[in-house]
Amino acid sequence: MLKQLNVFKVINKSLNICIRSRSSSGSYENIFKGIPKTQYSELHSGLTVATEERNCPHVCFGFYIDAGSRHENDLENGLTHFFQHIAFKGTENRSKTNLEKEISSTGAKFKCFATRDITVYCGQCLAKHFCQAVDILYDCVFNNAFSCDELETQRTVIQEEMLKHDESTVNILYDYLHSSAFQGTQLGQTIMGTSNNLCKFQMPSVRNHVKKMFIPQRTVLAAVGGVTHDTMVNIGNKYFRKTKDPKCIFLGPCRYTGSEISYRDDSMPMGHVAIAVEGPPFFSKDKIFMDLAASYIGGWDTSQPGGTNHGTYTALMGSAGRNCESYKTFQFVYNDTSLWGAQFISPRIDLDDMLYIIQDTWMRLCDLITDGELIRPKSELKSKILMQNQSTEKACHDIGQHLLRTGNRPTIADRFREIDNITAKQLKKVCDKYIYDRCPVVVGIGSIECLYPYTNVRDAMRWLRV
Repeated sequence: MLKQLNVFKVINKSLNICIRSRSSSGSYENIFKGIPKTQYSELHSGLTVATEERNCPHVCFGFYIDAGSRHENDLENGLTHFFQHIAFKGTENRSKTNLEKEISSTGAKFKCFATRDITVYCGQCLAKHFCQAVDILYDCVFNNAFSCDELETQRTVIQEEMLKHDESTVNILYDYLHSSAFQGTQLGQTIMGTSNNLCKFQMPSVRNHVKKMFIPQRTVLAAVGGVTHDTMVNIGNKYFRKTKDPKCIFLGPCRYTGSEISYRDDSMPMGHVAIAVEGPPFFSKDKIFMDLAASYIGGWDTSQPGGTNHGTYTALMGSAGRNCESYKTFQFVYNDTSLWGAQFISPRIDLDDMLYIIQDTWMRLCDLITDGELIRPKSELKSKILMQNQSTEKACHDIGQHLLRTGNRPTIADRFREIDNITAKQLKKVCDKYIYDRCPVVVGIGSIECLYPYTNVRDAMRWLRV
């Protein structure tokens, strides 16, 4: 681990030298020459295997599967999440007790999570226990026992998880955002599904859904750390065989609708608001531009310095006028669309002012942004990319997501050059395409009496151009 951290200390030091001396982007090859390249292969079974070998004693690995709530119909919504709760409760080869003992003996840590279109089962272990840990994870995910004894127990656990999920205003805000923006489509469904569906789930339906979705053609096996690519390929060939005629999964229409959801509750001390527009999909060349635009807007909360000398326009206006308690940008990116926007928390009487500030910043991106103003957000975006690749876990997730969505993962040097080549004129053009005069989706929860009506919000999505 120390060797790994030392590598990135050298990288950060070299990057600072490069920025201060205004070196050309061509020097990035020299800066990042010590970083191992990502190797990937597509096996005969259809499985994609990816490896980034590092000089460290541990490995992070995972199965990245093209499955989620977006791939479920109304009656299936929640099945993928339900399987996460029974995945480590026993397999056809290992009882629940033996499984727990074997996991404990290896010292490996396993976890799983899902978005609306990707499901991840991953683990971390010492390199010497890697083969055994992969065998355990494969057995849990692809050879599960689907024990009926766990059905009612996990049903109760998920019910409690749903209640806890709904206690978070941010979780509700983003669920409302999707259900409003993608209303009438499968992308608008929640990840955990409905409580009505949960009460009706039976093990045969869970088994059938998993067998349909968890196939090698929809899976990426990625690993970062002390493991070779040849070892990964051998593991992929050992465990996976080509399935016959995989069923075509119907995703339903991809339809964005500018709209509004308001849930007023004056007992809450603050108003929570999110505003977003439809952004580019993951594979689009415009994505890096919108990443930079989000970095320009940034984020701020009351624990940070604020005032008239703040370097970020939105934070300056929000903090100097005390118009918000916090704000941040967000992006929910999918294979064919995305939601790009900002979320903020403000006192009731300041909601309209803070919403105006955010929309005013958006219009500045479309019309007034200069090359000088892009220096800071470019540096921040580069730092974010480095942070995503510093630890084995984050790097593994980055590899799995890129390969599953696009089949390729650009190097850090390629990403940095792409950022350097962005000009203010190009950014204005892309922001004009996705932001200017577009219908936003707006969600408000809490003390939102002073939130602008949707017609006013829509009018503020354009300036009078002369």
